Amino acid sequence: MTYRAWPDRLGMCVALACALHCAGLTLVFLLYPTVWLNRSYWESGLWHKLLWLEWGLLALTWTMLLAAMLVGWLRHRHFGPVLLALISAGILTVLIATPLHFSGRWTALAAAGAGLLLAGAHFWNLHLGRCHMQTAVQQYFS
Repeated sequence: MTYRAWPDRLGMCVALACALHCAGLTLVFLLYPTVWLNRSYWESGLWHKLLWLEWGLLALTWTMLLAAMLVGWLRHRHFGPVLLALISAGILTVLIATPLHFSGRWTALAAAGAGLLLAGAHFWNLHLGRCHMQTAVQQYFS
């Protein structure tokens, strides 16, 4: 009877990387406006690469979310972490996949907040899985 914790741990890392990317890139753009006004960055394709990075992080987020929450739900049958993860990933998808993505710094801060919520959902799922394993072991040996 083993609990697979690696999807939750990897999911927390991906969600935190997403939140750091959103907050850090927004901070760079706010502190150094010449970075995003520089025409050579537009011509070199840097912005398209950043957009592909964000789409890749979003795809990895959904993959880790589905893997971790499915394994966790099958183990402990709690809907709380699954619901929180789906809401926060849905917010991230709306903020990244729609034209709302290019609307300003508040969108990036909302995406960073959604990334932190997603990391919290993975942590909650990991905690419930561990608690379930402890009670199962205690019941087995008593």
